[in-house]
Amino acid sequence: MWAKAHGFLNKSCKMQSILPFFSAEVVQKLRFLNNSIIHTPSFFCYIRIMKGLYNIHNKFLIPVLFMVSLGVACTTGCEILGSSLNESSKDAKSSNADANKTPGASQTPGASQTPGASQTPGASQTPGASQTPGASQTPGASQTPGTQNTTWYVSSTGSDSAAGNSASAPLATVQKALDKIKSLYRSGKWPVGESAVIVVSGKITASSSSGPGDAMVDVSGAGNYPPIILKGDAATGGILDAGKVSGNGRLVLYIGNNKVTLGDKLVLTGGRSLWGGAVRIGTHASESEGEFVMDGGEIRGNSSGSGGAVMIYKGSMSMLAGLITDNNNDFNHNDGYAGGVYVQNGTYFIMSGGKIEKNGGVKTEKGGGLFIDGDSHAYLTGGEITGNESASAGGGVHVVSMGNFTMNGGSISGNTSAAGGGVSLGQYGAVFNKLGGLVTGNTPNDY
Repeated sequence: MWAKAHGFLNKSCKMQSILPFFSAEVVQKLRFLNNSIIHTPSFFCYIRIMKGLYNIHNKFLIPVLFMVSLGVACTTGCEILGSSLNESSKDAKSSNADANKTPGASQTPGASQTPGASQTPGASQTPGASQTPGASQTPGASQTPGTQNTTWYVSSTGSDSAAGNSASAPLATVQKALDKIKSLYRSGKWPVGESAVIVVSGKITASSSSGPGDAMVDVSGAGNYPPIILKGDAATGGILDAGKVSGNGRLVLYIGNNKVTLGDKLVLTGGRSLWGGAVRIGTHASESEGEFVMDGGEIRGNSSGSGGAVMIYKGSMSMLAGLITDNNNDFNHNDGYAGGVYVQNGTYFIMSGGKIEKNGGVKTEKGGGLFIDGDSHAYLTGGEITGNESASAGGGVHVVSMGNFTMNGGSISGNTSAAGGGVSLGQYGAVFNKLGGLVTGNTPNDY
């Protein structure tokens, strides 16, 4: 019986009569099927096992088990055959589709890089296609990092009618550079993840073409800009001068809903405003939080009622490097706060480097270098707060109204006030956590 079964299967699975109807690939798989099921040791292993069981056990049960095993093998073979036929059919359809893509047709091989091909694969990256250079997915567009210009140039000898994308064709104002960046960014043509760099050469003075409102440079509005980096020319440096306008004055820089970094060799000066002399981050109006990073440069020679150099109203400031100096509260009254940086309304100031030096004076009532108010948080992990002055308290730092100041690095030295020359604590739950760093040489005392 076993010999007959083997012979029957071997004969029935050769399928020589139907092979001419299939492709070479299917024929090869059919032959593999024949060999793998009938001519392999695994199959004969099944037969030997079943034969042994037949001689030992029930003569009627074992043939049934044998036929079940044979059925599984045949079912597997049919599944392989069906899969092969499906693949053959797909290959045939693919061949027909390729045959229809004749040279010159809208979807020919390589048409995606042929001028005029509007929707072919890759057409969005070809000159003349529906998304031409400058479009959102083309060379130079927002999805092609590094190809769209990301550096803009402003010079005291520039013109706002210039291209602005090279040192040889600079613009005259930073605000004009921001307008160009905004246009590209909002249209989706800006490289993903790239910051915009504005290089300033020479002294740029505020004019009627400066930013809107009371700021010489206005970086505000959600979704208007990528992160902005302002820095001076490496050879000549740069200055942004707001001109110390009388009355309510003018800021140098306003930040709302965006991030701005101040880099090397750029000076912000001439700001005069009620809230923040040079830089204001957020406002009490509808504008959301802003972020200011000082990674170099200088903020000097500005004045304000609160925050001679910087007012953090909504958002945060990180000081990594650079110098804040010679800022004061000489603005229409003599009871100002924070000759240097004013931190309020639950905002954050983190200083890990740089220097806050020689700010405040007799018209700064409290917080010659730093004033922390209204449940705000300031952290000093590095850098120096030195040589600042206030009239009544906190020559270096003053903390009040649930403000929290944590120091675990850096130094506070050489500051002067009537009380708490280094650090002073005001009313309403002010906190000073000294975990490290150095507080020394302040007059009349350190804290």
